[in-house]
Amino acid sequence: MAEVSLLPALRDYVEFDDESARRLQAMGPRMRPYHGRIVDRFYAAILADPRAHAVLKSEAQIVRLKVSLTQWLEELFTGPYDETYLEKRGRIGRVHVKVGLEQRYMLAAMNVVRLGLHQALLGASDDGFGAFEDHRVIDQICDIELAIMLETYREDYVLKKTAEAESLAVMGRLTAGLAHEVRNPLNAAKLQLDVLRRTADRVEDESTRRKIQRRTNVVQDELRRLSLLLDDFLNLARARRLEPVRCEVRALLEEVVELRRPEIESQGIEFIEDIDRTSSVLVAERDRLKQVVNNLITNAVEAVADRRQRTVQLVSRTLGDGSWEVAVIDNGPGISSEVAARAFESFVTTKDAGTGLGLAIVKRILDLHGGTATLTPLPEGGTRASFRIPTAP
Repeated sequence: MAEVSLLPALRDYVEFDDESARRLQAMGPRMRPYHGRIVDRFYAAILADPRAHAVLKSEAQIVRLKVSLTQWLEELFTGPYDETYLEKRGRIGRVHVKVGLEQRYMLAAMNVVRLGLHQALLGASDDGFGAFEDHRVIDQICDIELAIMLETYREDYVLKKTAEAESLAVMGRLTAGLAHEVRNPLNAAKLQLDVLRRTADRVEDESTRRKIQRRTNVVQDELRRLSLLLDDFLNLARARRLEPVRCEVRALLEEVVELRRPEIESQGIEFIEDIDRTSSVLVAERDRLKQVVNNLITNAVEAVADRRQRTVQLVSRTLGDGSWEVAVIDNGPGISSEVAARAFESFVTTKDAGTGLGLAIVKRILDLHGGTATLTPLPEGGTRASFRIPTAP
């Protein structure tokens, strides 16, 4: 919760006094007819930005959010500007942390609202300009609102990152012991199973031999799954430091494609490659980035396993903001917006035999590279998994 002294301090700093509050409240009825126009412009700006748009999951959600923004505008002019108001407004920052909307979008969003309010005041004024004090009080309340959002965003973001760091530290300590306590007996079990399988092959009775083989196959599959789980733990714990080099992004992706295409197409899956031919350079760890791309491709391949027409598409682009984007798109059954929002957390999975660590490893590697990852359900079905990282200057 934001500090109790925050709101008085903000009011003093921007000189928002009781007269400012009365002026703002008196302005409210004149501004109300313009709220719908401000809300529409606000969401037009959100929908125009792919990364901001990514946090919106459906048209129904947008309708609900428009209603919430309209209510927010109403309360902007009604107050009272007290501690209850502070706590209520602070929830906005917390929601942004929860849905993964980056902090910078609050700055841009408030600018859209601020401009809309000033334009509304011009339209609501008899002289077409409005009183200077009315425009001033709009800036005061917008500054207060933005400061509250940023403060509560920072609080929850720090708490979230602290929890993630503590979780990874625990994971590291756990893995150190796990690698020693599990790997050795696991390898011994595999060796003994191989001996048992060779012995079974010499059993003369065919029925008995097949029974033993079926059971050893089950054990072998479970040992393989346990080994993969251990590998995931190790990969997550090891992703702590970088030893980056300059690497060409197109060559990196082509290596992944060359490795994965035969395997994917052998399963009857159409693999579509759309790699940007523009030459771009990253300062990164090649093997870890290849692991990120491989993890996303593997998830896509598993997602389409039960579909009649199966397609996995790999797309890459160098964007105008100086970042490199890679997307892996599948035509599988898709995922819910709730799962998408938590997909990069440890142990979140929709697979019956999944570890829930694959995307957590992806996120950890991208964090180290200063990148971001997004999982988006597609309206027509399927999922788009993408990531962005900065290119080298």
